[in-house]
Amino acid sequence: MDPQTMRPVYFVLMLVLLTSLSGCLGDGDSSDQVPGTYVVESQLTLIEIEAKSDYYQDDETMLWSVESGPFIDAIEDAGGNVVGVLFSLSYGEDESSGGPVCTGGEANQPDTITGSVTKGEWVLSDPGENPGSHDVNLTWYNQSLLSGVIEGVTKSEIEAQLAFGEEALGRYELSLTVDAEAFNGVLCSNNDDGEEVATVVSLLVLDFTVLNEDGEGESVLAVGDDSLPLFMFAAWIFPVVFLVGYVSTQQRERFHLDLDFGEPETEVVEGESTSDGETLVDSYRARVITLSALYVAQGVPWGFITVTMVTFLAAEGADAGDLAYLLTLGTLPWSFKFLWGPIIDRFQMPDLGRRRPWILIAQTGMVALLVTMLLVPDLTDNISLLGALFFVYNVFTALQDVSTDALAVDVLQSHEFERVNSYMFTAKSLGGIIGGAGLGTIIGIVGIRGAFLIQIPILIVIMMVPLFMRERPGEKRFPWDKNDAVEMADKSDEWDEGVRGFAVILGNIKTAFSVRSAQLGIAVSLMISLAFILIPILPLLFLQELGWSQEEFNATKGGIILVVTMLGAMAGGELGRRFGGKSMLMYAALSASLTTLAWGTFDNMWSEGWFMMLVWLVHTFLWSIVSICAYSLMMRVTWAEVGGTQFTGYMAMMNLSAIIGYQLAPIFAERYNYQTIFYIAAVLETFVVLAALFIDPEETDRTLKTAV
Repeated sequence: MDPQTMRPVYFVLMLVLLTSLSGCLGDGDSSDQVPGTYVVESQLTLIEIEAKSDYYQDDETMLWSVESGPFIDAIEDAGGNVVGVLFSLSYGEDESSGGPVCTGGEANQPDTITGSVTKGEWVLSDPGENPGSHDVNLTWYNQSLLSGVIEGVTKSEIEAQLAFGEEALGRYELSLTVDAEAFNGVLCSNNDDGEEVATVVSLLVLDFTVLNEDGEGESVLAVGDDSLPLFMFAAWIFPVVFLVGYVSTQQRERFHLDLDFGEPETEVVEGESTSDGETLVDSYRARVITLSALYVAQGVPWGFITVTMVTFLAAEGADAGDLAYLLTLGTLPWSFKFLWGPIIDRFQMPDLGRRRPWILIAQTGMVALLVTMLLVPDLTDNISLLGALFFVYNVFTALQDVSTDALAVDVLQSHEFERVNSYMFTAKSLGGIIGGAGLGTIIGIVGIRGAFLIQIPILIVIMMVPLFMRERPGEKRFPWDKNDAVEMADKSDEWDEGVRGFAVILGNIKTAFSVRSAQLGIAVSLMISLAFILIPILPLLFLQELGWSQEEFNATKGGIILVVTMLGAMAGGELGRRFGGKSMLMYAALSASLTTLAWGTFDNMWSEGWFMMLVWLVHTFLWSIVSICAYSLMMRVTWAEVGGTQFTGYMAMMNLSAIIGYQLAPIFAERYNYQTIFYIAAVLETFVVLAALFIDPEETDRTLKTAV
């Protein structure tokens, strides 16, 4: 079977699937976008946030404000949707006699007490006369939708008129004015300098469900209710299974399935030093410890964002869009981290190390951003600001990752790359356990701010590793240290050749990507994380639908799931060397796809904790194998001349793939139920198999072996 002749087959298959999905995603029959007949079930809750009594002088306007922040838990318990402010005023009459001929029977003149409430563009003022009371009831929802049958509108339009999100939270401005009137007669006059007014401020919280004409519906926080049949997805997946089976039995040599990604490990003994063992190029142990520690520093924030923070927001009532927003901004810098490659290759301080200064700059920025996040008031009400800070934070984290990968390319020997890469991946997972299970488990004790605070000393301790290490003999640890001038002079020519202009660097990058397998590596990288649509969906499923607690979910995803991730990474390295890395990638990805398909199919088992744990663990293990084998495959199609930049580019494309997956999540969640979303994820996982099928891992070395 000629790979060239197979391309039209895959193109047609993919076109058929995408065409069917695009039709389903269109506006044609979406329950959210098509006018229909609906009924709204609702419950209105009154939450008191302030009560006081003060004396207000005549003709004096008093201004003050109240905040929703201290009452956010009560608001969320009531539905989380603030739709108005009730300002209740109660007052008497206290006119006093002011003349000698007053009999005491003179009528008290009514006073006017005016209350006002302002929330953004919503404003309401209402007067009342004493003695008595009145309410200023400022609401901004369409009350007419809560009674009777609604026809001729879409579900989205109904929700837009009833739910207001963060716009309705925050500060509410209040004012009160007393216009006192006293009795003035010929022989008698009364005095009235103001009035004692008791006020109560309450928030109106609306919890509602939009029901269709059959009386079926769902909470606004849930995923959609549309579904697609299983056979539609099986019609795609099972032909892919047949294709892989055919290639594995009949075309293994043609599709390069038997290549061993491992290198001979007899060149040096692990831990053996070529000199004093004090620098990274001299000591295997120093290389492993340093690179692993730096990956732990990357894993801590990764675990915190994807597990602890996401779960915290889901428990506070965030929807799939909020979670996808946070994950997207946190991942976006990783998708463009390849831009750092030419910069760190071009601008260096050789006397302090080629990569170490960039690593220290990145870690300093990470610590500074964590301190800044501690200053953000009310994190749950400032998701937009929090997302922006996560973005900047991950700019520095991505810089550390690029610098660390470049350091690995510089100091690792060829036979160490596969094994040390597995150690680095495992170290990142360990950091993820700290940031996920560790911080996620104790968040109930220390709070979300405490979780931020704990990360600071962890990163500072890890920062000590690159601060005191040296890459090569003759380099300085600190700018004020004296270096070995003779040895550094001997290396000057090496630095001059290594630090090249941007034109040379970009030219080499163009040459590297001229190889067909290197180009296909981009396709693999862009496909590998599309199934991450499940990451923002799983917290909603487990917490909002299945009733798991926040601590249970954090301990699972940030603990045992990451442990299985590490086991899968180690297994992936060994299986890749034994059975061929490319073949293991394809088998594991296909097995993961079938697991996801089964996960969605057996939705009647979701209430069984053991089933959800089992299928989650199996899928995690399989996809860890996919990840490690994919990293190895990308290393094989990377040209050593631009190793750091090209490999970083592949990693960036993998993160861009994750962003695409995150952005697909709310699109699918708005329309489809959980079961269908699992089916879609299963199909997306098969794309990795098809993208990797035509890669020749040896093509780059064979083609560019003599290139300069």
